[in-house]
Amino acid sequence: MKIALHGYGKMGRAVERVAEEAGHEVVGIFDRARRPDIAGAEVVIDFSESGAIDRAIEIATANRIALVIGTTGWNNRIDDVRARIEKAGIGAVYASNFSPGANVAFALARRAGELFARFPQYAAGMEERHHAQKKDSPSGTALRIAEEVKSGSGGKLTPQIVASRAGSELGLHTLFFDSADDLVEISHRARSRDGFARGAVLAAEMIRGRKGLIRFDELVMA
Repeated sequence: MKIALHGYGKMGRAVERVAEEAGHEVVGIFDRARRPDIAGAEVVIDFSESGAIDRAIEIATANRIALVIGTTGWNNRIDDVRARIEKAGIGAVYASNFSPGANVAFALARRAGELFARFPQYAAGMEERHHAQKKDSPSGTALRIAEEVKSGSGGKLTPQIVASRAGSELGLHTLFFDSADDLVEISHRARSRDGFARGAVLAAEMIRGRKGLIRFDELVMA
């Protein structure tokens, strides 16, 4: 598979290495400082920033190639992005977190919300920690976990999120259900960026030949 990368920070470099280890070819890299050169790419993998996401969408739609969106902070525009993807007739996959483990945690959060909603003595909450350079707070992953709990509980439980941005933590999310009798916790901690990169490359492999905007967990867990 031939891949173009939009964004070449720490995540972009991790995707490049993981993709090449899997036998794929990175044929183009572009960001604010580099002009796009897609050189026959079959898919664009984007790990840039929310303010730059339009450029990745423009390149993918104009050239009618698949798109993997790893950037967060743009979901308030999802209807507009979906319309652009559908108009171009391409496939695109997005996620707040491309780690397969995190996506299992989303499913666990939904099920936990469903179960704990039966017991009124429990309150739901969440703590999340990221490195000091992370811009969005709460993280997209934290918001997604909270959304799953709320949905699973039928709106009875809405976790309050406490976020910290300090040090070099890649990402730690702990969902908890607390009562006077006991405490139940579900945690996901990223140990390296490779988990995100592997998930993004898997998404790139799976989105080829599909059309429309698809969430990563819908792609891999359907």
